[in-house]
Amino acid sequence: NSDSIFLETYGSMAGADEGLLAKWSRLREIRDVVNKEIEVLRAAGQVGSSLQAAVTLTAAPEDHALLASLGDDLKFVFITSAIELVAGGALQTSVKASSDTKCERCWHYRSDVGHDAAHPTICGRCTSNLHGAGEQRAFA
Repeated sequence: NSDSIFLETYGSMAGADEGLLAKWSRLREIRDVVNKEIEVLRAAGQVGSSLQAAVTLTAAPEDHALLASLGDDLKFVFITSAIELVAGGALQTSVKASSDTKCERCWHYRSDVGHDAAHPTICGRCTSNLHGAGEQRAFA
């Protein structure tokens, strides 16, 4: 035992999972492509933030499987309100401003904002997180 936590050392860690590192490296590469498209819209004044963007990603089978493996968490990894994933050829992105309403609590643009009359300015996800079982996430 040391006199200070700052003098302690970490235990040894197992080797890195190369497959997992490669997966997240590719996800970051794809996210960078999407972010560049969002920046074009932001510069044009069409969106104020990435959460206002609705993204459609067309991806080749390998990338599609990688992206699909994140399920609904994909939008959180990309920091957008919605992502539609389409199987196709080379990676293509389409970004537009969301037509949904902004949730006052989480700032995501969602079609279910105001569906609960008791909470007219928040989305169903936030209503569930505040007053229900809450959302379960696996990756982000």
